Amino acid sequence: MRKSLALALFFSLGACDGATSPDAGAPDTSTAEDAGREACDFDPGPAEEIPEPAPRTARWAFEPWISKDISDRADSFVFVDGFIERDIPVGVLVIDSPWDAQYTTFVPNPSRYPDFGSMVREMNERGVRVVMWVTQMVNRTSYDLEEGGDTYRGAAPNYAQGCRCGYFVEDCKLYSWWKGSGSAVDFFHPDARAWWHRQQDSLLAMGIDGWKLDFGDSYLEADDPIRTHAGLVAHQDYSERYYQDFLAYGRHVRGRDFVTMVRPYDVSYDRRGRFHARPEHAPVGWVGDNHRDWTGIVDALDHVMRSAAAGYVVLGSDIGGYLDRREPSLVEVIPFDVEVFQRWVAWSGMMPFFQLHSRGNYAPWTVPERVEETVALYRYWATLHHEMVGFWYSLAEEAYASGDTILHPLGAEADWPGDYRYLVGDAFLVAPIVAPGDARDVALPAGARWYDFWDPAGAPIEGGTTLTDYAVVERERIPIFVREGAIVPVDVESAVTGLGDAASAGHLTVLAWPGATDSRFVLHETDEATTAIRTSRDAGGTVRVVLSRALRPTIVRLRADAAPSAVGAGGAALDERADAAAFGAARSGWRYDGASRWLWVKVEARDAEVSIEVTP
Repeated sequence: MRKSLALALFFSLGACDGATSPDAGAPDTSTAEDAGREACDFDPGPAEEIPEPAPRTARWAFEPWISKDISDRADSFVFVDGFIERDIPVGVLVIDSPWDAQYTTFVPNPSRYPDFGSMVREMNERGVRVVMWVTQMVNRTSYDLEEGGDTYRGAAPNYAQGCRCGYFVEDCKLYSWWKGSGSAVDFFHPDARAWWHRQQDSLLAMGIDGWKLDFGDSYLEADDPIRTHAGLVAHQDYSERYYQDFLAYGRHVRGRDFVTMVRPYDVSYDRRGRFHARPEHAPVGWVGDNHRDWTGIVDALDHVMRSAAAGYVVLGSDIGGYLDRREPSLVEVIPFDVEVFQRWVAWSGMMPFFQLHSRGNYAPWTVPERVEETVALYRYWATLHHEMVGFWYSLAEEAYASGDTILHPLGAEADWPGDYRYLVGDAFLVAPIVAPGDARDVALPAGARWYDFWDPAGAPIEGGTTLTDYAVVERERIPIFVREGAIVPVDVESAVTGLGDAASAGHLTVLAWPGATDSRFVLHETDEATTAIRTSRDAGGTVRVVLSRALRPTIVRLRADAAPSAVGAGGAALDERADAAAFGAARSGWRYDGASRWLWVKVEARDAEVSIEVTP
């Protein structure tokens, strides 16, 4: 879908309350661009030695993210606490624009975000990381098009210095973009990079954990190739250097867990579809600015799948769709559709990156209808994503090491429309709902047997089968199938997802669907070492689960068609427990649930190999 710049035209014509005229109150700063400019007054100091950032995504980035347009300090705490009070996990808060005193100074607006350093600390105390929106543009004239935005007078205070010193591309050329008119930092100029880094230092010192890098680079495309300190460079090279520099310097200052959120493949407004950052410079890839309707779901899935096919590892979208106006005029409001929102939440729950963000600033409890149902649905998927952090992180670490990806679209690109099935690692098949209704056809890939995630007691289904009109009446669900042989480690703390209960807290839980062939999963744990988990079944039907170590007490939940005759660990028999309560209270043991066909086995922590044997 191509989107138009009518958004900017619409708001600049005054259709949105609170918008300010682009040049309102802006003094003439043309002297900053005069040929006779004064000598540069910035001392870059010694040459900076900043290493190329290694491809990786921090573990915390797989927690649920939340974001709002037009917020402030008090509102941010209300927003975060709303999730916490409803037992909905939240791990990351994005501070979107406007937050800067000007575009772009890296100085939080003191009236909107007073004492920003203490805000970051207080968010961290709640277990919430803080990521800041930013671009590479420094403005001579700034404005916010959104209702409730800020009014800006004059140029950003660092603009004149940037021009004097030659730190912008195309000799300080002005570019019109959606936050005003400004110039673009020259990332090919070593002194310009040092100048840009010094301005980031105070905010990085406050402890922020990442940048949300928006697509200001797209507005330079007409000047391809672009004049820089290093000569003419392709527009694509400029874009890639922009994303690389923010990541490299953030990691240099804040350490290896610093994250940038970037555009992978994306089509937004009248910008052509293209890849922005390089995959190795995309710790989190987010496809954004989609309509909040079914076309938006298709748009987002298409962009995610193109990105996955191109090698991007951690991907997701703005849950529910960001844009609330229909193109091309952007005058017509797109009605909020709770079915779209709920289905979007569900497939996003099976993406590595899970973020709620919309122009409407919806929270699960502020939707206009089916509120209780939506809160419960969102709680389920946010909790599942929280439980699967170790799984997602491990898939990412293995993907970066091997050159693989986490998501694998099924079929050729021409086959995606109307389908958009994808694999998560080698464990899950996900078939999103992409149109109104409660059913869709699901083709199961050949070469394996598949279990219905929602029907744990159901028999496995042969690959190559197409399930016609597979029903998903419950909107918290979309079709999800688990490959026979899958191993999925999770951290369960409650009964919300049904994968355990409060007694599971403090344990590693390993979900396994043993098959006829051996399977293996490499779990990257919080101590930065790995635990190899293997399952096998011999000719007599005995199933073995072997962990290279048990860093924590471990619960193994095995799909088993019948109760075993015996269960042992390390050659010693484990005691059968009478029920779930007895199993939860015990330090070790096993129980079989015939209704769900799950065999639960618990073993104590051990800094050595643990072998579990299940005899039929």
